Amino acid sequence: MEAYEGFKRDRLEDEKPNTQFHDKMTKKRLKTFSDIRKKPSASNPNKVILQPDRKLFAHMVLVAESRHFQMSDVLSHPLGPLPWALANGDGTLRKTNKAVLARELEKQVLPAETIPGPSATIIDGMSLVQKMKGNDQTFSQLAASAWGARV
Repeated sequence: MEAYEGFKRDRLEDEKPNTQFHDKMTKKRLKTFSDIRKKPSASNPNKVILQPDRKLFAHMVLVAESRHFQMSDVLSHPLGPLPWALANGDGTLRKTNKAVLARELEKQVLPAETIPGPSATIIDGMSLVQKMKGNDQTFSQLAASAWGARV
């Protein structure tokens, strides 16, 4: 965002800008998705975690005091640079699989005893095809067995 703001300020907003629109741009070291995987290098990895926490905690205290928030409400939010559910302590994204997500979502859904009027069923066709045995000879037989398994 800073690169865009600088470009707009230097080349577009002024009547007679110091830098012309087509002049050469200096190289910016912007973060990319490959930078997410890089681990911070420090002699003590705990220092890397505690440094942002201390700054963030101080900022949260100032915000709570200036806006008259309850400190318990402010401290209910995570103090890390990233939410701990999404990232590890060193800043790398936490890896999970889809099955864990599916189980967590299924825990929050109550089974329905009756399905109301107009309803729809979502079928994952690729998983259905992968679960089927290779006994069917033609596409017609494959479609008939797939339809029979779901209906």
